[in-house]
Amino acid sequence: MQQELLNKTFSEKNHEEALSLNDGLMAKIHHSSDPHYCSSEPFRVSSYALILITKGKMNLRINFVEHVLNQRDILLIFPHAVYEIKDNSDVSFISIHFNKNYLKTKGIFFNSGEAYRMFQNDPTHKFSLSKEEYTFIYYDMLALHKKLNVPKDTPQIKNIVHNSFLELLYDLFLLKNKQKDPIPFAHDSKTELTNRFLSLVSENFKKEKRVIYYANCLRITPRHLSQVVKQVTDRTAGEVIDEMVIREAKLLLTSHVMNISEVAMELRFSNSSFFGKYFKKQTGITPSEYKLSNNIAV
Repeated sequence: MQQELLNKTFSEKNHEEALSLNDGLMAKIHHSSDPHYCSSEPFRVSSYALILITKGKMNLRINFVEHVLNQRDILLIFPHAVYEIKDNSDVSFISIHFNKNYLKTKGIFFNSGEAYRMFQNDPTHKFSLSKEEYTFIYYDMLALHKKLNVPKDTPQIKNIVHNSFLELLYDLFLLKNKQKDPIPFAHDSKTELTNRFLSLVSENFKKEKRVIYYANCLRITPRHLSQVVKQVTDRTAGEVIDEMVIREAKLLLTSHVMNISEVAMELRFSNSSFFGKYFKKQTGITPSEYKLSNNIAV
């Protein structure tokens, strides 16, 4: 019952259903004056999204940390993070939503290792655009929005929409790379191995927190796995696992749905004492201290 409540609190069921009905790709234009503008409740969705602020500013929390988005800011939302819009006044934005199934069926693969490295030091996944860049991206998004509203029986419309989406996606990657001036990223067997590791961890981190488990799944030694993951993400395999566990722990502690013992049980720790020691080692504070300072009423 508690898990059902947590899932209900941090999800947008209607959003996911609508996305599925639209083949995994949607575009929306939002104005804070609209009666159905956006929920003020915390939400967690399983899809990706791009949000471009076209007017005003938006105050929001991402994984319970406060952030401000201003006009010409663009935000990349990754699956499973928790979002809460704190201020619904005088803001307009355009959003593009797409899920993993759309990417997969269209032959697009987000490189997990590259995305992890690109955004690990930028927890908001946000960057600001110049006026020229904003105009460029804004019209990309408007064009995609317009094409998504063309009748579905229009000849070749799926290919037209897909090409418009690709243009937007690659334009954004070009801008992001230009702004961060990243070290060239090698696409090789190490990248592939790291992607497989990240996928395994995201599916199993609650029950398996040992590097040796993932190394055995991938049929390599723990040392080799950590060396490869470190080269690709700048984090060891153990550090990546710990990050995912702590992120989920913070989510559960902040939800008001579970107490500390129940969070420890949900994350498969043997007892709350062991969980508390683990949490303090990773964050510098106890679960109780974190829960007291980060509660969200639901």
